[in-house]
Amino acid sequence: MNNQVKFAVIADPHYYSEKLGNSGIAYTLRANSDQKMLAHSKGVISAALEKIKNSDAEFLLIAGDLSNDGERVSHEEMRHLLYEFKKNKPVYVITATHDWCCDGNPRRFEGAKVYHDVETLKPEELRDFYKEFGPQEAVSEYFTHQNKSSYVIRPIEGLSVFCLDDDQDGQGNSGYSKEHFEWIKKEVENAKKRGDLIFGMQHHHVFLTELDRAINGKGAVERKEKMCRDFADIGLSIMFTGHSHMHHIRKIENENGNHFYEFNVASIGGYPAPIVYCTVTDNGIETKTEHLQEYLYDGKTYTNDHLKNHATFLFKNVFDAAKENRKLEFITLLVSIGISNKKAKNLWLFLGDLLKIISEISVYKASVIMNLLTFGKAVPKKDAKQLKNVQLTDMIFSAFHSILDGSMEKHEVGSPYYNVFTSALSLPLRIVKKLRIKNKNILRILTHISNASHEIMTGGEIDAHNAFLKF
Repeated sequence: MNNQVKFAVIADPHYYSEKLGNSGIAYTLRANSDQKMLAHSKGVISAALEKIKNSDAEFLLIAGDLSNDGERVSHEEMRHLLYEFKKNKPVYVITATHDWCCDGNPRRFEGAKVYHDVETLKPEELRDFYKEFGPQEAVSEYFTHQNKSSYVIRPIEGLSVFCLDDDQDGQGNSGYSKEHFEWIKKEVENAKKRGDLIFGMQHHHVFLTELDRAINGKGAVERKEKMCRDFADIGLSIMFTGHSHMHHIRKIENENGNHFYEFNVASIGGYPAPIVYCTVTDNGIETKTEHLQEYLYDGKTYTNDHLKNHATFLFKNVFDAAKENRKLEFITLLVSIGISNKKAKNLWLFLGDLLKIISEISVYKASVIMNLLTFGKAVPKKDAKQLKNVQLTDMIFSAFHSILDGSMEKHEVGSPYYNVFTSALSLPLRIVKKLRIKNKNILRILTHISNASHEIMTGGEIDAHNAFLKF
């Protein structure tokens, strides 16, 4: 490759057609329980595509979940936007589980009712539906057992991009069958023989954060780590992914010196709405993340702050319902995210009063209570006093935003904010160890949660907003 090439990456548009409903109590509960914007999705995605169209990026990659939940009408409207974009620049896409409604539960909304009589695309229809956005230009293509497509494109001479479908490995997991991975390995070898630089894109993230590791079982963690090491060993050293809606970069290095970077790109369909601009050099890929700052919906301009507030809208409503003793609203909100009515009622009994207390006190007051219960061992008192004007809920919501945006607001190690937050998050592990509880699963989960506090405060070892990924 003689010249530098520039491209852009976005992930998880989750386009939602307003024909499925954009008003009424059923829709409102659904929309307000989602980090993504539903009815606003056309405005958000259109604004992002326009921004990329006017940039110096030469082509665009979209890392899966193009539709909200596989609805044909959402796909048709999303494809129309891609046709318009393609008049200016090439765009290459992969599809994922939300593009064929893997849970078999598509929805539309009318008043207080939810209907499931929505036509969706089947997995085997997706390749041809989006064939003009990658597959038709493939130099090689592999069809999975679902008849979905992985393909290799050469957008310019000297560059091979692997657009991979990792929805199913044939054994109930995301990933690749043995035959599928052998095809990837062979095509990497072919690209190297051509003298091409190589990188890839798949939907599901493989390099699990500490929070992912707490949620996933040990077996899933080990399987994902093996995939990272396998990619490193075959020479596919850089992968852009989506799925998690969390923005971060991770690196792993094998004993033989081979390495693998994963750039997990957060959802463009909601906060933080990132666009990753990339410049390919002979040594690697320079990345810079920008964020969609505004978009239009129904003639009104909305900002990134609106997306940010929407991301925590459900949490704020749950806290407010507890604070104001609105039991029915509390239960309704929890039911809207899939919790059973019975469990929601039980959570009101156990959490109602606790959430009310949390919603009313500062970080300092919470620290005083925690220290009283732990004989002064929970949180550094000197640091806690520096946070008298910080509400506890503000710290909680800020941490959630940091998980999504890759810690755009960083806190230095050793600062009062860092010390209080990490101390509080590590407290459960310290208590379990003090009580000499030997349950390995509990210890594993709490260790990952404790470790996650550092990532949340600092963004981890690699800055996901400005980074160089080495080939």
